[in-house]
Amino acid sequence: MPIPTQAPLKFLDPEILRSLRSLDIAARLLVEGMYSSRHRCPHYGYSVEFKDYREYAPGDEPRLIDWKMLARTERHYVKRFEMESNMNVVIMLDVSGSMAYRPSDPARLTKFEYACYTAASLAYLAARQQDAPGLVAFDTEIRTFVPPRQGQRHLFSLLSCLQSLVARGGTRVEECVAKSALRLTQRGLVLLISDCHGDEDAITEAVRRMAARGHDVAVFHLVDMDEAEFPFQMLTSFRDIETGVEVMCDPLRQKRDYLGRFAAFRAKIRGGVVAGGADYRFIHTGMPIESILREYLLYRRAAK
Repeated sequence: MPIPTQAPLKFLDPEILRSLRSLDIAARLLVEGMYSSRHRCPHYGYSVEFKDYREYAPGDEPRLIDWKMLARTERHYVKRFEMESNMNVVIMLDVSGSMAYRPSDPARLTKFEYACYTAASLAYLAARQQDAPGLVAFDTEIRTFVPPRQGQRHLFSLLSCLQSLVARGGTRVEECVAKSALRLTQRGLVLLISDCHGDEDAITEAVRRMAARGHDVAVFHLVDMDEAEFPFQMLTSFRDIETGVEVMCDPLRQKRDYLGRFAAFRAKIRGGVVAGGADYRFIHTGMPIESILREYLLYRRAAK
């Protein structure tokens, strides 16, 4: 599939796509769908790839009889073919206010921008392999729901929607994951991109329930590099973007305690996600997007 030549292209980075050109989003579960693609379907059909034979039974279509087998064995056999199916690839994108944190380094992306580039790349890869990308943008509620579909026109619509999003407001990750699980009736791959701020237990329980519904779930736990490393040195006033609450502190005195709390937060999210049967990837905005995606796609290929 060629790279689209018309707008919207804001979040489609040619360098990222070039580094991923030899990789696909591998299906790790049996998927069901209406369209033909590269993923094995758990049903047998009349096309795509020959699987094996079985004895003819009343009601089978005569055109499926293998007449050469009849000549050799004097028994009626019909051919069975293994169907393939498209995979839904739904990207759940956190667009709450905390994702809009802007670091002091102007060359670095915000969490929201980083997430949008990641989401656009994954949607493009899914569409390129004739799978069906979809998008759920959420904060305290689901703000945008783009159902998964195939085709370049749909990809353009999804990218246009992505380009129009703004990060603001509070967040309720667990409620939005739970609501999305009810709306996604066909199982597939669900990729959650969020800083996972909120109730860790509730978030990981929602992820577990999504996976229990048959979805292949992956959580990209995205934070800013400042959150991961806490590089501040001067007396600083820290303001919660979502609530407006401000706290003044001496970063040099608080750094050790902060990093310990952050490590515990990260470990709790990871432990709950993995225990719930989902993949977990910790990433921060100082990591190259192409390296993160390439490593994860290679992991999926190896685990297929």
